[in-house]
Parts: sequence; C-alpha cells; structure tokens
Amino acid sequence: MKKWIYIIMVALGMVTSLSGCKKAPINTDVEGLWILDEFTVKETGETVECERLYYSITRMVTEVAEKQGSKDYGAYIGRTEYRNDETQLVVKDFKVRHYTTDTGENAPVEQLKHFGIDNQQETVFDIVKCNGKKMTLESDYARLELTKF
Repeated sequence: MKKWIYIIMVALGMVTSLSGCKKAPINTDVEGLWILDEFTVKETGETVECERLYYSITRMVTEVAEKQGSKDYGAYIGRTEYRNDETQLVVKDFKVRHYTTDTGENAPVEQLKHFGIDNQQETVFDIVKCNGKKMTLESDYARLELTKF
C-alpha cells in the first residue's frame, strides 16, 4: 500500500512541476490575435480605418504586422508587460521583424504610427474595455479599437 501511495505522490509531483513550466497567458481576454479595426489620434481627432493590420499579444511578446496587405507597413516585434493590476498593457522596444526573427534594428516610429503606436521605446495603453472579443486600448497618442481574430 505504501508503494502505491509513493507512486501516486511522485506522479502528482511530476504533473505539478511540468505544468509549472508552461507560460500560460497572464490575461486570456487580452492575449491572442487581434485585428486593428481603427484608431483615433487623440491630438487631432482623426480616425484612421485600418485594413489587414494585426496585433499578436502574448505574455512576453507583442507583434504588430500588416498581413497580406498592399500598404507595405511591415512587421515589428516588441516586449509586453502589464502594469497597475493588469489595467495597463505596455508594449516596448519594438524591432523590425524579418520573416521569423527580429533584425535588431529599431522599428521606425513613422511605421509604428500605422498601428496606433507613436513610440518605439514604450507605449502604455490603458485597457479601457476588453471582453475577449472586442478591446479598446488608449494611450497618450491614440485610442485603438480591436476585434479578436
């Protein structure tokens, strides 16, 4: 009987340690693949309608990219973090993405502006609304409207 208890305890310990190695999402409503529908530049009030612009948000990395679009906006990858009890999403240190790797080259701010981001180093978004299907993010620069893909 003691042998079976020992085996069960070892098996449970292995399952617990293996599941602890996974990098599960911090916020499943925020993380995932999003389509950028539009954004409004706060300073001018201009609303920009977007076509084929995507945000891929994970617990550690965010990629913004134009996928099969005609505008040649490119793809950029940066780091992700949360602040203020997950009420703020921070994206920062964007680099130019080339195929499956980043080039180490800083993303040009003029290109990031097509995605509603005006800073390569750090953008802090307040998570205004997020229900896992629709999300509204707001920074000092713009208010973004996204739909889960």
